[in-house]
Amino acid sequence: MGPKRKVGDAALNMVSQIPLPPSAYSEEGQRGAAPAAEKPNQAPRKSFSRRQVAYLKKMHTTGTIAFGAVMALGCFAGLLLFAHPSVSALENRQLTEFPEFNVGAFLDGSYLEQVALWYSDTYPFRDALVGANLDLHRAFGISPETQLIGGNRQSDQLPDTGEGEPLETEAEPEGPKREPRDHDISEPEVRQRAANIENQISDGIYVNGNAAYTLYYFDKGATKAYAQVINDAAKMLEGKADVYSIVLPTNGGVMLDDSVLASLGVPNQDQAIDYFYSCMDDTIITVPTFDTLYAHRDEYLYFRTDFHWTQLAAYYVYESFCQQKGIEPAPYFQWKQLSFGPYRGEYDQLVSNSSQLLADEVRVRVPAGAKTVQYWDDDMTLGEPSKASVVEDLTNAPPNSNFYGCFIGGNRALTYIENPTVTDGSSCLVIKDSFGNPLVSTMVDSYQYIWCVDFRFTHQKMMDLVEEHNIQDVIFENVSCSPAPTTAPTCWPPSCTPTAIRWSNAQGLCAFS
Repeated sequence: MGPKRKVGDAALNMVSQIPLPPSAYSEEGQRGAAPAAEKPNQAPRKSFSRRQVAYLKKMHTTGTIAFGAVMALGCFAGLLLFAHPSVSALENRQLTEFPEFNVGAFLDGSYLEQVALWYSDTYPFRDALVGANLDLHRAFGISPETQLIGGNRQSDQLPDTGEGEPLETEAEPEGPKREPRDHDISEPEVRQRAANIENQISDGIYVNGNAAYTLYYFDKGATKAYAQVINDAAKMLEGKADVYSIVLPTNGGVMLDDSVLASLGVPNQDQAIDYFYSCMDDTIITVPTFDTLYAHRDEYLYFRTDFHWTQLAAYYVYESFCQQKGIEPAPYFQWKQLSFGPYRGEYDQLVSNSSQLLADEVRVRVPAGAKTVQYWDDDMTLGEPSKASVVEDLTNAPPNSNFYGCFIGGNRALTYIENPTVTDGSSCLVIKDSFGNPLVSTMVDSYQYIWCVDFRFTHQKMMDLVEEHNIQDVIFENVSCSPAPTTAPTCWPPSCTPTAIRWSNAQGLCAFS
């Protein structure tokens, strides 16, 4: 066999000119493609009329223009710095401020993160859009496991406490403690709200799992005003009565971990209470509360569906009071125990999906000595008093009754309790809000005479009560509380309005006659 011959170009051209059968061509006339009719599962091509084609082109053009207009409008609105709100009326807080430029922060990326947080927190028409989103979610019954319902605002700067230790001293004193305290404590550290809780905002409290929490935001002006009221009272009472101050933390300050509070922009409440006390005169006997409760935070100290504390928590603070006063506390755990429920408190009306909150049980103990309370709702002209029990037995009350109202007859303008088992002439005046009710129920066996005024409702003058009833101890109880949400129902307690407003009533109580 001879050498292989190379096919030349002429031969190839001859082959290409050989005619092929029609089946070798597609509809488009291309070689090698199968005919359209032979393609499996393929429908015939649809044809459009000229009118339909024109309509489709018009709709495509209109849609493109509309989408571009919306995008342009959104970009324009986003670039309008003056349109970014600085305050949220819906959440009752100061929104994130635009960060100052810093080269180091820019290089490590934290500056751009702060800009992103600022934009997500202050975009134009924010409150209207957030409110609409919440309404839409509620309409479908959607509620996140964690949500922030109002009150998430910016705290004032809070102080460092030197070594970071509470202003505590030795135990078992001979009498009331009047030790000089540190008056140079600075305000609590300001914390920014974390960006990842943006979707948890609703309209007033923080919900985590099956419980809700009231958050605390430090207000330096209100703190100073509150402390001045107590200082003025102490000056008026000098040489007449001992003055005690009991500032209580909210449930969020005690029960939530500090990492959670930091993400919410909430300061350390123990540091805030230290600052409260540092603003008071040395003649005022301050009662440690935060560390006292924090040591028992694994116990049932606060309700899940209500901002109030339990009688057990009140007793622990009463023990702390007795230590400061130098007396033995009553044997609380030997008293008769009762239990009421299920109880659903104020949060139940504020959380969009309140069914996620676990119903509470009100557990109480009945003092061994004092049993009866006399009270006046109208103390302008003291007529015949109404009567109630120091701890009312509500065992047979309907489910979801106001079981928290079982203490000392509830919130009354003026209350009087006399203990027939104590005969030493001891007496006190408790100036309180609703948190003071279970507190008084635990301390009735420590005094022969107890007078209570609710500064939200009373028309009494402190000096008149002290002089008329030979009061020996004046006890100011106050809970550190955030403002009430703007959408709160009328039942939201006045004790949760801002501190300075609350204490304007107390200031009138402490004014000269």
